[in-house]
Amino acid sequence: MTLHHKSVMYGFCDLLILSCLFVSGFNYGYYCKYSDIYDNLWNHWYAVCGCLTLLIVGIGLCLRHYKKRQFLFENFYLIFYGLISNVICSCFMLVDDTNTAFYFGFMAMAVIYLSCFSYIYLRCDPQGFRPFCLALGNTSNFFGFTIGFALYNEFEAKLCGWLLLGFNILMILLLIINEFLHYYNYQNYKISFDLVYNLLNDEKLLYASNRSVKALFIGRDDYVFKRNTQYLVVAIAFIILLEKSSLYSYTFLQLTWSATYAYLHSQYLYLSFLCYTIGCLLGCVLMLRYKPKLIYLQFAVIKIMVTSAILLIYNDYFLEKCFLFLCLYYLSMGVYSSVGLQMLIESCPFLYTELAIAISYSLEIVAMEVYKYETLIDDFYIILLSMGLSTICLTLISIILILIFLPNSKGLIEMRNNLLGIYRQPVKHYTNTLHSNNYFLQLEVPATSKVFIDNNRIFHQYPPDEKDKQITKY
Repeated sequence: MTLHHKSVMYGFCDLLILSCLFVSGFNYGYYCKYSDIYDNLWNHWYAVCGCLTLLIVGIGLCLRHYKKRQFLFENFYLIFYGLISNVICSCFMLVDDTNTAFYFGFMAMAVIYLSCFSYIYLRCDPQGFRPFCLALGNTSNFFGFTIGFALYNEFEAKLCGWLLLGFNILMILLLIINEFLHYYNYQNYKISFDLVYNLLNDEKLLYASNRSVKALFIGRDDYVFKRNTQYLVVAIAFIILLEKSSLYSYTFLQLTWSATYAYLHSQYLYLSFLCYTIGCLLGCVLMLRYKPKLIYLQFAVIKIMVTSAILLIYNDYFLEKCFLFLCLYYLSMGVYSSVGLQMLIESCPFLYTELAIAISYSLEIVAMEVYKYETLIDDFYIILLSMGLSTICLTLISIILILIFLPNSKGLIEMRNNLLGIYRQPVKHYTNTLHSNNYFLQLEVPATSKVFIDNNRIFHQYPPDEKDKQITKY
């Protein structure tokens, strides 16, 4: 088999992960449309089931890693159980029992989402491609969300049930093919592209305590200790993810639906999520060229300006004026939507990464349920003004936090050390040609003095030590 075919096979598991994220997003999008039409408190029980599943799986993985002291790359086995739950969900949809179907759908969505993002960040090399890969996974997830939201029809649950069943059977077949490719050595999905991570994982040193990690660098002159900011950055990442959850604000969603009907004279309820998905795809492309800090700064400022414009031009009788601004609002929000998740995954301790992903997704689900209560207020402009101002303030705070605390993407072990306050001291580069070609002489360069000789020649002479000077004197 040629090198080209080897590389294609090696990326098969990564493409499979993106496809599974699409299926997970499809479930969530279908539920969001359902909960919008049937707005009652009973819908909260589905979200509670999904959050409990996320926390149970996250805690279980954390305990398993603590016991084994290794990351065992069991993500595809968990995804398999998630797909089986999705098959059961689709079977209930085929018999029009959506109430039971959503319980299995939320369990499947939680397991697949957690396993996929837990796998994506490990497969990235230390050259800075992790933001792009996480943004690509985020795009695939919300593309499925948009498709599920657009295909929902309260009178045709069987149609979506057949589609979901077909998707899941296809994913299960691809999982079996993936295992065969791994078994016959056409690919190896149980390794990371980060070689240092693989070495520590093989030696069972990956989940060592922070105190043990710091003890390895005590007494070394080429490293310096600074303040430990790991848990501070993790806490800030949750604030950034809270700002991202404003996507589900029912005030802006209802305004978008009304403005779309006024501008296009047709109801495209999925248009807001379509703009958001296009923004995710644009952000994924920009991650290949620009740093996440710059992308977040630019498009978060655009979001603030657009939100201010919507609040200024809003008029109950001319909603079509807000249409283009609302499209740009969701587009700009989608561009930087993966930065918060990237910050959380890269800064979290290795032992608690899956648990942190589970908590973040649970908070997103809870936020989506809480935003439903915005519709209980009768005066629409008051709730629009309050939500718009709170969104602007939260986005401003997020911009400041991102610019100060978002670490530059690099190798996982190096990022872990830097967050713990362990930094490698830079090696000084000297202009003196005598020492520029020898690394060991760069570490401690003795002072030299210039002696001018005839014909404009210069001789670099080592001055004697202080003790030698005294001996020479006497």
